[in-house]
Amino acid sequence: MSQGAKQSLPGNRTRTGIVGIESVLYGVDDVAVSTRFFTDFGLELLEQGQHGATFGTPERTSVRVRRNDDIDLPPPVEPGPTVREIVWGVENAAALEGIAADLSRDREVIRTEDGGIRTLDETGYTIGFRVTDRSPVFLEPQTLNTVGTVLRRNERFTFYDRATPQHIGHIVLYCPNYEEQIRFYTERLGFMVSDVVRGSGAFLRCSTDHHNLFLLNSPRKGLNHVSFGVHNIDEIMGGFKVLSEAGWKPTWGLGRHYIGSNLFYYFRNPSGGHVEYYADMDCITDPALWQPGEFDGDAPEALFAWGGYPLPDYRKSQWEIDQELAKRDIVDAHKIGQD
Repeated sequence: MSQGAKQSLPGNRTRTGIVGIESVLYGVDDVAVSTRFFTDFGLELLEQGQHGATFGTPERTSVRVRRNDDIDLPPPVEPGPTVREIVWGVENAAALEGIAADLSRDREVIRTEDGGIRTLDETGYTIGFRVTDRSPVFLEPQTLNTVGTVLRRNERFTFYDRATPQHIGHIVLYCPNYEEQIRFYTERLGFMVSDVVRGSGAFLRCSTDHHNLFLLNSPRKGLNHVSFGVHNIDEIMGGFKVLSEAGWKPTWGLGRHYIGSNLFYYFRNPSGGHVEYYADMDCITDPALWQPGEFDGDAPEALFAWGGYPLPDYRKSQWEIDQELAKRDIVDAHKIGQD
């Protein structure tokens, strides 16, 4: 397996020069727990301290966790641990200045110490932009043997004893003002619509990935999940083995989505929402050759091709689950006191 070679795919760039997620920042209750989780998940620990930690991928994108009481954190959109900022990488300084000029017309845009900018989207999520530092990786194509077609000869398959996520693929956000959010990301930031679940969700892209942002129509604001790309189903299961044996809770999978086509496994993330391992996602290199679909939200294929439904609490935040558990403990203690 080799990596480090730049992968160049034609076309399908946004008119604003956005290329993908550069960094995700979480505000967390317990930095040590979040550090243990992301290390088990397979990210490289780059920095660690009392107040936070930073993790990296081979493509040089990052995940940062900071204590919830850090005064430098942007405000949360929901209680409990959650995402505090999503930073999008852009092609060059000219693209960055173009975005800054456009967004400054109707909202405050702040310059950040790393040379980027920070503002709010239509729902109130803090978003940032900076010139990308990513170095896309290339993994050797997987060779599969099927009936009548034998590609792997005289060698064993590649075994993964854990996962090493290569790429931050997408983020999924709950949006009460769903239609306004779609217009903001498509009309102002140049994202393209890949597929839509009628009245429920919009899959948007700023790269050749099927989606880099999935907006969910919801009464509440909050994070659903952040998704990380790995090589194949074997690497997904290597990650599953490490996380499940370490005691982390799987919430959906193994399965394959129909929309986007990707294989998936989800785990609840102590930093907020869930994380997803994914592999084999649709790649859109020419918008003229891709016809966005509209799907019925009640149909199973809106969620999966196979693999079944997520756990019942999948759409609840960690804060909501903690509150329910606390109430249950109080009720149980009261019952014991009456015995």
